Amino acid sequence: MEKRASHVLSSLTIGKSSSVRQISRNEAEQKSFYRLLNNENFSEQSIEKGIITRCGELCQNRDILCIQDSTEFNLSGQRGRFKPQSGLGQTNHKDVLGFLLHSSLVIDAKSETALGYSYIKAWERKADRLDRHERGYRDLPLEEKESYRWVEAALQSKELLQSANSITVVADRESDIYDLLSLKDEKLQLLVRSNYDRKLVTGGLLSTFIQELPCMFQYDLPVTGDIRTGKQKGVAAMGLKWGKVQLRKPHSCKNKDLAKILELYVVEAKELNKSTGICWRLLTTHPVDTAAQALQMVSWYKQRWNIEQIHRLLKTDGFRIESSQLEQGWAIRKLTLLAMMGALRILQMMFAYQSNQEQDIEEVFEHSEQQCLQELNIKMEGQTDRLKNPNKYNTLKWASWIIARLGGWKGSQAERKPGPIVLIKGMAKFYTIHEGWQLFQNSLKDVSSQ
Repeated sequence: MEKRASHVLSSLTIGKSSSVRQISRNEAEQKSFYRLLNNENFSEQSIEKGIITRCGELCQNRDILCIQDSTEFNLSGQRGRFKPQSGLGQTNHKDVLGFLLHSSLVIDAKSETALGYSYIKAWERKADRLDRHERGYRDLPLEEKESYRWVEAALQSKELLQSANSITVVADRESDIYDLLSLKDEKLQLLVRSNYDRKLVTGGLLSTFIQELPCMFQYDLPVTGDIRTGKQKGVAAMGLKWGKVQLRKPHSCKNKDLAKILELYVVEAKELNKSTGICWRLLTTHPVDTAAQALQMVSWYKQRWNIEQIHRLLKTDGFRIESSQLEQGWAIRKLTLLAMMGALRILQMMFAYQSNQEQDIEEVFEHSEQQCLQELNIKMEGQTDRLKNPNKYNTLKWASWIIARLGGWKGSQAERKPGPIVLIKGMAKFYTIHEGWQLFQNSLKDVSSQ
């Protein structure tokens, strides 16, 4: 079953589609894929366990960032195709049919390399469920609310990554939950974006405390352009503030075991001379007494971009999960989990070109894949030094150069670094080449054994 799941993943990448019909080479393979995805023994839980177990093995003696985020998948365009009660329901918008996904992406804090996932959960909201008022939502314990996923993911990550030196949970505004911020211990730290103007022990509010602080440090922040939002590329002049605060336990917190006072640090990075510019107000359990420590918190929070990149690869740029033609919501959810591994591999190769730290190729490519890449490298290199693979032999950056060349990248030092689309195209070709290479190797073994 594991072998067939791996085959589905490679076919997803080759076909650049979530349609089983389009990624199948023949009717027999198509039926095989359908049987696998609809097999109850091939459950979401078994896929999730397989994904996160590998990650746990890679984190020994590392300082780890666990970057949490949620997203939704909109399948309304295929509404008439799906069977009822098959794993789909309402999302964050009542008129949208689909499912939700919460995950925790694991990053090495020092090398900024992606290692895997420490938590994955997919779920749907029943169309006939009671509304918040009917359920008495405000009075429910956190464990019975969807927002408990932030706490659950942190606790599971801590359990999974026991061999790590330290774990820092990084999350956006929705995770600003007193129960989550209270989880700090010797190994687990928190870094979340502030969402509430919380009351302080001193009697004031968090916003007032920040406003009264002077700007303690200024720096320039490179801003990448974004065609989708119209944001221009440039440099933002940023001001930095930080300080220690004591938060009062809010009345909305139902956990009687939590302390009534929580001591944290607040860091604010705000664009200077702009009322609607960049503004990140972060709460952390890490001590922040210097500009270097404050900048480290901002740098770690910026790593959230990477899990957003994973979501984009799943939906639009890569695997197009929202265009799936499957009839069972459960099958689409399983397909999504498999695609998460493909998206992770693309992200790891992108990291290889962005960072000076070299990730071990063994963490990304299997031994047979490395052997195939070694032979491909000879073919992909040009005649001139300018078109030679400039990276250290058999490293991830070396492998990423080959994959990018397969995807249509020219390989010149002067050319911009390969992006996700180029790498996906390259991986699609590589999976096909590797399959043929394996068949050839097996045939050689058969001949030699005769």
